Amino acid sequence: MTEFLGYERPNGQAGIRNYVCILPTVSCANEMACSIADGAAGSVPLLHNHGCLRLKPDNDRARSTLVGLGSNPNVAGVVLLGIGCHMLDPEGMAQEIAASGTPVELITVTGAGGYQKAIEAGRAAARAMLAKAALQQRVPLPLGRLSVGVKCGGSATISSAAGHPVTGYVVDNVIDAGGTAIFSETAEVIGAEHLLARRAASEKVKNDLLETVNRFEKMIIDYGVDIRGAQPTPGNIMSGLTTIEEKSLGALVKTGTRPLSGVLEYGERPGGPGLYLMDSPAWPVHMFLGMAAAGNQVFIFSLGGGVCGLFPSQPGALRPPIVPTIKVTGDPTLKHEMGFFDFYAGNVIEGTESKQEAAERFLQTFIEIASGKPTTQEYSTYREILDMYATGPMM
Repeated sequence: MTEFLGYERPNGQAGIRNYVCILPTVSCANEMACSIADGAAGSVPLLHNHGCLRLKPDNDRARSTLVGLGSNPNVAGVVLLGIGCHMLDPEGMAQEIAASGTPVELITVTGAGGYQKAIEAGRAAARAMLAKAALQQRVPLPLGRLSVGVKCGGSATISSAAGHPVTGYVVDNVIDAGGTAIFSETAEVIGAEHLLARRAASEKVKNDLLETVNRFEKMIIDYGVDIRGAQPTPGNIMSGLTTIEEKSLGALVKTGTRPLSGVLEYGERPGGPGLYLMDSPAWPVHMFLGMAAAGNQVFIFSLGGGVCGLFPSQPGALRPPIVPTIKVTGDPTLKHEMGFFDFYAGNVIEGTESKQEAAERFLQTFIEIASGKPTTQEYSTYREILDMYATGPMM
């Protein structure tokens, strides 16, 4: 199982999906993006909440995030939308996306001569891109062409016994094949950072890791809160966890066993293959957005159980729709909710399957999804407005 069926990109990347995206450069263009997508069946609007009333650090982060989304390997073409008055420089963004090898067409209301004319131009551009995308065929590609993002949720005492280990097995296999994996949730490294530091590929990576975790913890302390020895969520407490240290120890299981190759800023693309920590909050809408901008073609969301597992989309829907999310659980109490999940690892808990057998079965499922099999969430018509990660005030 060293190959998947994917779309070869001109820049050497590989897509596991073939989306044409309608990408607003500002939230004012969200309605226009929806109108264009409704008139170009199959295109995907990437709606978001970033407006003009942010300061430079948040504007810079939003710009790099949007460019990263437009450059994601799962994207076959981008219709980039502007209003005419703008903060993020749509022309420059279009050039950056085009430089990644992704076809892009910039349309603005002022440039098109009006709102309705912009919608008509956007639909025409999207339809042309959709026609070209439909001609592309999947071809066998090495597993090492994949970049996978991993997250955990509904963390419980049971998490590290089944769902997280099978996720870590896939991460190890992708990395061993020459691919990339990104994990995040910086707050959920606190208390276990010394163990992760032992896996650092170099002294620099070790120092970068400890500096990043310490910086994040200092930010929390500056708000008058100390989460060491405390502060799991109410759902975590209901599922048996009592401290952030316990939560962090479980969270690291999903990262597999390979060396840590580097530490990334939010939305930053890795410089090579391997395992990376991205500095990010744990909230899925921010975390998945940053990992999609960093080039992940697929996400794995390992849920320990609890209330989170009782929703068909929440919290997994809080992700860019261009990247499929594989939902995994090892909780036998959620066995009746498997319509919301893509893989059940609870056989390990029930004693009917070994951890290795479940892991190998999940690797096969992972490859099938990378090759085009839809995830449960890809059947949903739910549209979530992407919440841009911002740390500064709004004017």
